[in-house]
Amino acid sequence: MVTASDSSTISVAGYNDINAVEAIWWRLLNHQQNLDYRGSLEQLRTPKNADRVRRFLEGRIRQGRLAVAKISDEIVGICTFSPDGFLLDAPNAVWEISDVWVEPHARRKGIATSLINYAEYECKMRGSSQVRLSVYNLNEAAISLYESLGFTISAHTFSRHLGP
Repeated sequence: MVTASDSSTISVAGYNDINAVEAIWWRLLNHQQNLDYRGSLEQLRTPKNADRVRRFLEGRIRQGRLAVAKISDEIVGICTFSPDGFLLDAPNAVWEISDVWVEPHARRKGIATSLINYAEYECKMRGSSQVRLSVYNLNEAAISLYESLGFTISAHTFSRHLGP
């Protein structure tokens, strides 16, 4: 566990955190709707998808790959990290940091920075020599944060709508 600014702590999530983490993850998805619309939240939050999300988060918790930020006992932020999925064994292991989210009332207190720093440490301890993250090009606040932490652009993702 790491103490961050403003009396917040960062740690790997435990099983007792799953309900709060799941609620935060859905708020993250809702926030992303204006950045990457895949359907309304009502359309996406089907029983099948809700089960998928729950299993994904439980898996990250079981693997110790989900960090939480807490103020007192309230979870106010999350972050996941995992190997990047490169097919081959390689001398340079790359991990990805994803799902960085801080509740609006807890922002501008250094919590996202602390979550990312914690995730970087965990990745390094697991053999990673590099971390990557992706961000929507319209998410200017996140881009600014990541650049201030020393992240640089290493790829561009293009998309094209194929019609109805």
